[in-house]
Amino acid sequence: MIVVSACFRAETAWIPPLPDLRVMHTPVGKSAARALESGLNRLLPSTPTLVLSTGFCGGLVPSLHSGKLVLAETIHDGEETIPIDSTLLTSAKDALRASGFDFACGPIESLDRVAQTKEEKQRLQTEGAIAVDMESGPLARWTKERRIRFLSLRAVLDPVEKELPFAAGEPLLRSVLRHPLAALTVVLPVIRAGRAIGRAIPAVASGLKEGLK
Repeated sequence: MIVVSACFRAETAWIPPLPDLRVMHTPVGKSAARALESGLNRLLPSTPTLVLSTGFCGGLVPSLHSGKLVLAETIHDGEETIPIDSTLLTSAKDALRASGFDFACGPIESLDRVAQTKEEKQRLQTEGAIAVDMESGPLARWTKERRIRFLSLRAVLDPVEKELPFAAGEPLLRSVLRHPLAALTVVLPVIRAGRAIGRAIPAVASGLKEGLK
């Protein structure tokens, strides 16, 4: 069983029902791992063969436009760098290429907050990451401790030159409600990124099927 973990319905709305694949939603950030563990204990009779973290990310390099897929080869989480299994990574790359996807592969930086400004994104870029999210780090740590295989496949919501219309240090939903007109500017990127995820997950799941037996 492959478990796809994401935070928002908009990130998974375009993923079709697939055999041996379960989509589970978690809170944003560090709570994702604890919520995933609780959900797995309640809903699955056995340990998943793979946890696939997906959802939106911020682009940190100019080539990553809105909707482009990012496959993590390493996860930077605080002081720890967690590598992705090379065999899984190769299989996922081959599956995406075979299906004609435009994607990038490189390090993802995992933070405990939204990387809101262009300046912060540019700083993260100088540290070597190509994209930033909030869940890959906690989930990569959790799966590593339990010896569960792990991949992170994200879709860019905001390119490096674009600032998100959300208030730093404020919960995402509250920020959207406080700034509804600004939030409307991300509607099309959300649809574009969500559709990219919905097309890519079946391709990767199919490509990994043999390797996960």
